[in-house]
Amino acid sequence: MFRVYEKVEDLPPGWDAAVEHQLFLSREILGALEKLNPCGQQYHLHQKKRLALVSYQLKLDLFTFTRGLTLKIPLRIIGIPLSVSKRGYATVPEDLEELTHYIRSLKGFYVVLNAGSDLGLARGNTLPTCKIDLHWNSFGEYVNSMRSHYRYRVQKTLRKLSPVKIEVLEDNRLFDEEMYRLYEKVYERSKEKLEKLSICFFREFQGKIFTFKVQEKVIGFVQLMEEEKELIFLFGGFEHSLNQQYDLYMNMLLTIIRYGIERGCRSIDLGQTAEETKLKLGARQHPRWMYAHHSNSIFNKIIGTLVGTFSYKPYRTFHNVFKGEADENPVGKMP
Repeated sequence: MFRVYEKVEDLPPGWDAAVEHQLFLSREILGALEKLNPCGQQYHLHQKKRLALVSYQLKLDLFTFTRGLTLKIPLRIIGIPLSVSKRGYATVPEDLEELTHYIRSLKGFYVVLNAGSDLGLARGNTLPTCKIDLHWNSFGEYVNSMRSHYRYRVQKTLRKLSPVKIEVLEDNRLFDEEMYRLYEKVYERSKEKLEKLSICFFREFQGKIFTFKVQEKVIGFVQLMEEEKELIFLFGGFEHSLNQQYDLYMNMLLTIIRYGIERGCRSIDLGQTAEETKLKLGARQHPRWMYAHHSNSIFNKIIGTLVGTFSYKPYRTFHNVFKGEADENPVGKMP
C-alpha cells in the first residue's frame, strides 16, 4: 500500500522514519533538488512499512556504456535526481520482495540506478563508486604508506601544484559563469551523461566548494559534502587544456583526500567516473547495479534480454597501492 506525493512539502512524518540515515533522501536535500533540478519528481511511501523511493523523469541513452550505439528514450528513474552514487530507495531486507513487487506494478518504463544486488528485476551493471577508507593521521602518512612507484607518481603530481592557489569559496553564491563553464566542459566530455545541472544548483545547494587558481584565474573546482564522517565528491570542473601542465585532475583528487584526512573523515566517496586515476590513489571499487522494468510484458521481456548489452563494462585492472598489501597480479588483472 503505497501513496505517491508530488511535492516534498506534502510528505508525512512517516517519510523521515523510512529514510533515516540516508542524507540524499532527506526532506532538506529532496526539497533543494525539487527547486534546483526540477524533473518531475515523485515520492513513493508505503503507508505502514519503512519503504520509500524517489522517481523522476529523464530521457536516457540506453546505450550509454556501449560504443557506437545510441537510443534515447523517455523513462522514469528510481534514484536521486542528482548524479551521485547513492540509491534512491529506502527499505529493510525483509521488505525487498515487496519493494520489487511495487516497482513491477508501476506503469511505464522504470530504471533503478545505483541499487544493491537484491531486487528481483532484470539486472545489469552500472558505474561502481570509488571509495577510499581513511586510516592515516596526516596526508604525509598517507603518501608515505604507498608503494614506491605510486608514491613517486603522487610526489611528482604534487610538485606541479606549487603555482596553483587553492581556496574555499566563502559564499557559494560567488560561484560565477567562469566556474560554471568549467563544469560544462567536463559534462560535455563525459561519456556517462545524466542530467545537466544549472548554475543555480552550485550557488544554492549545500556543500563546500574549493577553487584552484593560477594568477587569480580559476582553472578548476570541486564541490564536496559530508555525511556521517564520509566525505562525498559531488561535482567538479577543470580546464582540460591545463590538465597536463598542472596534473590538475589528480591534484584535485589529492586535495580532496588531504581535506578528508584533516577533517577526520572515515572514508571518501570519490564518485563513479575516472576509475583508473582514483584506484591508483588507493580507492576501491564498490559495485552498483541498475534494474529495468516495463509494465508491458512484451517490452519487459525484450529489456530483460538486452540489459546486459547496455550495462557498464567494469574496469578490471587491480592496483595494490599501499605497502603490506598482497603483490599485484602479474598481468595486472582482477582475479
